[in-house]
Amino acid sequence: MTIDELRWFLELAETEHMTQAADRLHITQSTLSRALRRLERGVGVQLFDRNHQRLRLNEYGQVFRRHARRALDELDVAQDRITSLMAPPREPVSLAFAHSFASWLVPEVLGAYQREFSDVRFVLRQDTPEGMLKLLLAGMVEMILTAPRPPGPQISWLPLMDEPLHLVVPADHHLACRSEVKVIDIVDVPLILLRHTIGLRGIIRPLLHSTGVTPIVVAEAEDFPTVKSLVASGLGVSVLPAGDRTPPPPGVRMIPIADSGAYRPVGIAWDTTQPATTAARRFREFVARYAKTRAESVEYR
Repeated sequence: MTIDELRWFLELAETEHMTQAADRLHITQSTLSRALRRLERGVGVQLFDRNHQRLRLNEYGQVFRRHARRALDELDVAQDRITSLMAPPREPVSLAFAHSFASWLVPEVLGAYQREFSDVRFVLRQDTPEGMLKLLLAGMVEMILTAPRPPGPQISWLPLMDEPLHLVVPADHHLACRSEVKVIDIVDVPLILLRHTIGLRGIIRPLLHSTGVTPIVVAEAEDFPTVKSLVASGLGVSVLPAGDRTPPPPGVRMIPIADSGAYRPVGIAWDTTQPATTAARRFREFVARYAKTRAESVEYR
């Protein structure tokens, strides 16, 4: 009993016509007839009733057809699994991202990508903006999700979104009741900033200076949760991105900043001197499409 004989039997069971089945299978009628006789000898019974050269699947044949179909289905599954094991491993999407994107933007983008490309595999790193740039230039990751665009002539940049900035104040602060503020409102107000030289701090300081505000920095912190906790303690106020999903501690309010430049540009960066894998190119193409539709569907303010 061979796989071909099982497949030919199923075709014959469907048509119950020797010539028609042979034509569909692209074999001669005599070949099909001999195969059927071998199959019936192996099973030990006739699977068809013969009547004036016509075939009719009998009760033995009906039982055999059910099990033959299951057997061939299982063999097809086995062949598919063997083929997948023999195939070269999928190229991973190698991406580093800022800690502030871990709770919202990274799951959002990667989840959307996985829904479109179910065979994807990710290799992810988290780091500061400076650390990510070092990883990128060292070839340890292919792309970084960061803000703003990193410096360097060999760095290419694909914008994803402009993330609005909010003023973070204690709940009892005199600005806490405002629906929005301007940078000029925080003149002479103690500020808590991030320590990193690249990234958000590089956006906030120029924004303050452009409106004539000289920052009075009373503390520098490493991450958003620490900044929010310091604000809650009454130490000062801060400026943070609106997209951060880290729950603020009790007694903290986040207020939109109305100034036109109060945002941080978020995007994907890569080193143009490094060869791009197929996985990286496909991911960048997806991000370009994703960025076009995202702005209309997400509202921060």
